[in-house]
Amino acid sequence: MVERATYGITAVRYAGAQIVEAMMGLIDSSQKRWDLRPAPTRLTDVVDRLVEGDTVISLFPDGEGHLQPGPEVKVDVLPEGTETLALDPEAPGRTLRDLPRF
Repeated sequence: MVERATYGITAVRYAGAQIVEAMMGLIDSSQKRWDLRPAPTRLTDVVDRLVEGDTVISLFPDGEGHLQPGPEVKVDVLPEGTETLALDPEAPGRTLRDLPRF
């Protein structure tokens, strides 16, 4: 059995209304620290990780400067056929638009 990697997204970059990059890093198996700290990652590379079967989660800042796990990230296809990202499930205060921008 192949263990899938878990990545975390801490911020997003938009061009207009479209996500174009995410600050994404590799989380260790205990999900308590980074194996690879977040770095700017193109949208297509995030989608590739998801298509390969890896898990990508959102990480939201709390009031104490820590990151709290949020919903998993999934690939979403817009009506015109463009791939983008969405959270599964989205909740008030826990959408991709609620993540910090970079």
